[in-house]
Amino acid sequence: MTRIVKLTAIISAIALVMQGLFFSLSATEIPKGINHPLGIWEKPRYERARLAAERGFIDQAIPDLQKITERYPDYVEAHAYLGWAYSQKGLISRAVEEFQAVIRIHPDLQNTPFDYPMTKDTPDAVREFVAEFEDFIDLIGDFPGAHEVMGFSSVQLGRLGDALTAYTRALNLKRVDGKETLSGVDQAIREYEDILQVKPDCVEAYIKLACVRWEKGMPDRSIADMRKAISLEPERLETHVYLACFYARQRMLNEALQALGAAKKIRDNLLENLITQGEQSMSSCRYDTAITIARDAIKLSPGDKKAYWLLASAYSKKGEPEKAVEICKEVLCKYPDDIPMYAFLGWVYVQCDLFEEARAIVERAMSIEPENADIQALTAFLYASQGQIPEAITTGNMALDTLSRKNETVNNYGWIRGKVPSIEQKFREVMDVIEIKPDYPEAYLCLGWLHAKNGEHEEATVALKKAVELMPSSYTAHRYLGNVYLQSGKIKEALDEYEKALFCRNEQG
Repeated sequence: MTRIVKLTAIISAIALVMQGLFFSLSATEIPKGINHPLGIWEKPRYERARLAAERGFIDQAIPDLQKITERYPDYVEAHAYLGWAYSQKGLISRAVEEFQAVIRIHPDLQNTPFDYPMTKDTPDAVREFVAEFEDFIDLIGDFPGAHEVMGFSSVQLGRLGDALTAYTRALNLKRVDGKETLSGVDQAIREYEDILQVKPDCVEAYIKLACVRWEKGMPDRSIADMRKAISLEPERLETHVYLACFYARQRMLNEALQALGAAKKIRDNLLENLITQGEQSMSSCRYDTAITIARDAIKLSPGDKKAYWLLASAYSKKGEPEKAVEICKEVLCKYPDDIPMYAFLGWVYVQCDLFEEARAIVERAMSIEPENADIQALTAFLYASQGQIPEAITTGNMALDTLSRKNETVNNYGWIRGKVPSIEQKFREVMDVIEIKPDYPEAYLCLGWLHAKNGEHEEATVALKKAVELMPSSYTAHRYLGNVYLQSGKIKEALDEYEKALFCRNEQG
């Protein structure tokens, strides 16, 4: 009996080994119940097709993979390999169908790479190209070929969800531009060639000609046309991006990366000039111009923090805090650890009297960086605004300690504007009162508050100092002045005023 049991176990083991000779799973984990087993007679067909695809014999692999997917429509690996094969052949619409099937059957593969054995041999240059090209693709986002290249490169990395998105975008653009038929492409080529006969130095015509020749399947001519465009206008950014795209599809990755390197240098110079122009516009109070420039900078480099900071600052200076909040939130979605943007957003909320929102920002920021002087100063302000002066003093001292240990300075947020209805009218009313009663302390208190809400911290400081001079025992005057100092980054001065405010409150009982 024991011998029979052992023999049965050995036979089972042999069966598993034999099965392994005919069939192997992808390294991607496929949950049970999704990757259905093949019939005994289909396993050799699938193994033959899989190996052909892995070895680059695409034409041999496709017929067998097609039959497998027809008979086993929920077999994930077969769809994934067939999509790979179609991608290699440039049959994008068919690749899309297969990748849609993969994600329908196995939704996790939308964001999880499919571990094709072929991807182990994918050059690092492919990963580098994808990372760099993602930064530039929006500059030529209306060109279907850009998305084809991104889709093809994503397949090389097993990123089927990204490939599906890129290929779908390419197909949609082809349908929109109306050149998906060969006759349309041929006509476009003739038109641009005619233009160049008349205007041989027309850069725009060379760019268009290169793109339609790419649609025609003439990559070498496309590369030559784009290089001609670059020779005529070397600092034109998108020409280098197009060239990188053409090189990448031809698997000339070193050349593609060189073209992207040239594009990056040009973009950085353009970006630096735009930021400088934007800052100059801010200095001369041309906030609408600064907003336009900042948005141009973001189009040029969607991930640039300086451009977003310029845009948020311009909206704040213009007195549109709601839009400044939107920009801050957009940045924090991209960069969830950006502490300066948390601080900026917190102060915008404070200026709009949205203290609950400001406290939530403080909590999020402190969970990322517990010891940050800007956030500690904002926290002290929130305490003081609630009348919790001892807590404000304690937190302010913590900020000073942080600055001392890190040898840093705290930022000035006193220029951030809030939104006070009819503020200009209120200014006029207060100034009328001061003109009639120049020693009326409450008027200076109100004037200081208005200036502070309007982002005019220097004027606010002057007005509140006058209020303190007229009311040296006023808890409110010292607290308001301390708040203005704190928002302006003058922590020591703020703490002095909070100490005086606390003394006044204790004296008054």
